[in-house]
Amino acid sequence: MDVLTLVLFFIVASLAWYWRWERSIFVRQVDDIPGPPRVFLFGNIFALPRDGPGLLQIFNVKWTKAYGHIYRFWRGMFPIVNISSPSDVEVILTSQVHINKSITGAFLLPWLGDGLLLSGGDKWRKDRKLLTPAFHFQILDGFFDVFNRNSEIFVEQIKKRLLVEKEIDIYPMTSRCTLDIICEAAMGIQIDAQLNHDSEYITAIDRIETMIQGRINSLLGLLPDWFYFQFTPHGRKLQKFLDLVHGFTRKVMMARKAIVDDQLADEAATENQSGKVNRSELIIIVGKRAFLDLLLEAARKGAAMSDTDIISQVDTFMFEGHDTTSAAVTWFLYCMATHPHEQDRVYQELQDCFGDSDRPCTLEDLSKLKHLDYCIKESLRLHPPVPFIRRGIYQDVRLSGHNIPANTSLGIQIYALHHNEEFFPDPEAYKPERFLPEQMIGRNPFAYVPFSAGPRNCIGQKFALYEDKVIVTTLLRQFRFDIHPHRLPIRESLNMILKPEGGMPLLITPRC
Repeated sequence: MDVLTLVLFFIVASLAWYWRWERSIFVRQVDDIPGPPRVFLFGNIFALPRDGPGLLQIFNVKWTKAYGHIYRFWRGMFPIVNISSPSDVEVILTSQVHINKSITGAFLLPWLGDGLLLSGGDKWRKDRKLLTPAFHFQILDGFFDVFNRNSEIFVEQIKKRLLVEKEIDIYPMTSRCTLDIICEAAMGIQIDAQLNHDSEYITAIDRIETMIQGRINSLLGLLPDWFYFQFTPHGRKLQKFLDLVHGFTRKVMMARKAIVDDQLADEAATENQSGKVNRSELIIIVGKRAFLDLLLEAARKGAAMSDTDIISQVDTFMFEGHDTTSAAVTWFLYCMATHPHEQDRVYQELQDCFGDSDRPCTLEDLSKLKHLDYCIKESLRLHPPVPFIRRGIYQDVRLSGHNIPANTSLGIQIYALHHNEEFFPDPEAYKPERFLPEQMIGRNPFAYVPFSAGPRNCIGQKFALYEDKVIVTTLLRQFRFDIHPHRLPIRESLNMILKPEGGMPLLITPRC
């Protein structure tokens, strides 16, 4: 059999397989859901814009308006069903069955491994149970020193910039502040990202996010990992950044192991001299107890957790706790700059709480700042840092009268959900009063899910909110934020998270 015959046989066999696939029950059920027409083999991938603002518009505005709050599109031959109806969202997020991430989460696997974000089934349940105590409010209260100290560094960096400029792109500064915080909280180290702008680790984190998003929304996303990483320049470059980040995390893990081993030796000596001691208190005396310490302790006590598992969990915390909070703080400052009356109300509330004192913010203070809370919630509604989440559907489920077959990826479009005018009239307007208790009566709680909801909600949402509030209270006590009219509007860009396209240039004025 010559080469030409083999090629013809392959083509005919492929076409026959595709003909059967096209007529399968699975494809018919998916195509019964409204959505854009697809192209042979490639689905709708050519319809997806290559830029972040374009992606946000097509997923959350154009296709939602054209097809409704449930629609499907095809990524090659893999279907994705997007939903933005609170009733449908509730079905998925409260389910104990549909808790696994979708196949599109595989793009993050080379970076995050089988950490809490991407794991499923019994492993996810085990890990979630193990890690939940790390987010108890008493432990989170211990991180306020980290929040306050890094927020003060942020203030000092702004003051230095104001000596030579009045308009500052606040987004990269916010990003470095939150990176400092999550590194100290997750790994127990200080990388001084706010002071050291040339760190290879900082650069690698930023490039990984950008490159993975670029792969997802291009033909590179149709290539299997083994081919992508070995035979494409894009994949080889990404692998170098991944190796750098994983190597950094492993190095920190080994250093923390050595510290804990030394502490255990000290503990044993102390026990011999004066009886039993509280080991967790001993560690806190030496330094703040990072999430990494909890994982190392669990492994030491017999949990089935390898070094690779620990690295995956730490890298997951870094991913989920860095840019998401950075985006939340940045968009909040944008809302303050574009709504000076609300900024004045928040500042007056801060004055009532702190007066002229420069003392750091406490957990008790945050409970008193009601209007700040409403303003942050409305900012998270209008500009959700995580604009979508994906779930894998491995059992048929019925949503909005349509049967979603097993082996379908499902996208919860949080951005479109938060801009649904049925639940948020005049959805593009910034109105913190939407979150007054009396205004929330009767509103479907699944109309607002900035941290997801149900059994797989964001485990670190309290950490993120406390961090967010400490940073913005520290900044607003020191500065007033405005924006030049010619900068408006700042375009939202759909990447891994909702970023400001081209940065966030704000006019910053010291308050004294």
